[in-house]
Amino acid sequence: MTGMSQEKEISILGCKVRYNPEQDDSHIAKAVIELVNKEIVSLKTARPQLRDTDVAVLIALKVAKDMVSLENEYKGNIAKLEESLNIAMNALGE
Repeated sequence: MTGMSQEKEISILGCKVRYNPEQDDSHIAKAVIELVNKEIVSLKTARPQLRDTDVAVLIALKVAKDMVSLENEYKGNIAKLEESLNIAMNALGE
């Protein structure tokens, strides 16, 4: 054994993807792979006539939509937190 970690290779819709299971963030890579595979199965079950490229684009759009929604929710929560903090600090100052 050389001490170098082995990359894992998986296939997603015919595209070969490699990741290193020994990296610190490998749990994130595994979660992403599981999410994408789950979305593929779900979409192909619901619409088996779709080509792999269509499936890939639809999943990319769904993930991007979810990401933008989460980002907007996060920004809204930060704004509410800042507002609450300002109210609390003003109450303490009076």
